Amino acid sequence: GPAVTSTLQGILGAAASADSATLRSEDVVRASSGDTRSLSIFYAGFGLVLAGFLFGLISYQMTPRLQLRFRLLSLGAFSLLSGTGVALIAGTPGFGALPGNVATIAAVTVLLAMAVGSATLLLMRVGGPVGTLLASLVLLILGNATGGGTLPPDFLPGWLRPLSDILPAGLGLRALQGESYFDGDGYVSGILLLGAWVAISLGIVY
Repeated sequence: GPAVTSTLQGILGAAASADSATLRSEDVVRASSGDTRSLSIFYAGFGLVLAGFLFGLISYQMTPRLQLRFRLLSLGAFSLLSGTGVALIAGTPGFGALPGNVATIAAVTVLLAMAVGSATLLLMRVGGPVGTLLASLVLLILGNATGGGTLPPDFLPGWLRPLSDILPAGLGLRALQGESYFDGDGYVSGILLLGAWVAISLGIVY
């Protein structure tokens, strides 16, 4: 998309000028017509990460002693509604910004919301007020900074790069990109690892 193109032009433009060469860019894979700035995957992921964080935070603060089965029911309902809503609005039934299969995209968006929500619940349960700070730092700030929605993870500093393969935001965004544009690259691993975030977080809470 434009962000990557302009970054590469800035890096390589001076070298091309010094060598009296002409720099030309070509999109090997073009973005969907419904995503002119190539930012829809980032905003879809950021919205779900933020919503999952807020759900975990507010639901635990309001009902700290809620029985686990009811907490699971509310988390599942939230994740299903928010994830399916994003897939329908951003996908082919809506704006067409995510051109992949709606059902497979919905599987990612639902799991992404559930992974962030369950991880936030875990940190709140274990850490209390400190857990709020940790969830904000790890899931929101580091998660979205390393997710690869605006620029690929390969553009990150070396010490941040591994986080894109671990945190829910990076896993979800790569799965969405793979399903939409790159023949499913990163989709299966994203689904499995997001599911692991949910299972481990809720298992520890239990």
